[in-house]
Amino acid sequence: MITVSVKHLISAIEDADAFKLPETNDGTDYLYKSLYKRLTNGENVCLSEIDYTAFELDDIEVMRDIYNDVLEANEGKANSLTCTLQRLAPVVTASAFV
Repeated sequence: MITVSVKHLISAIEDADAFKLPETNDGTDYLYKSLYKRLTNGENVCLSEIDYTAFELDDIEVMRDIYNDVLEANEGKANSLTCTLQRLAPVVTASAFV
């Protein structure tokens, strides 16, 4: 039987180099958090909500490179991991308190 601690698993995934985003400047960070992340979560983003002074043209190119090199490249790995975890049967265990 495989026992998985969800807390430790998420921590390990977040710490994995393959899934880490590179360091970015404020403009690229704005594009990622305010646009890309919201859109991939299925949220609507109105053009009037975008702060066009928060980023520059170079930031769009950096975001495109991050998407190609990190996000899109790891999509298959993330889907595979998700499918594996979904196939695991849940097990109820009693916690031992000291």
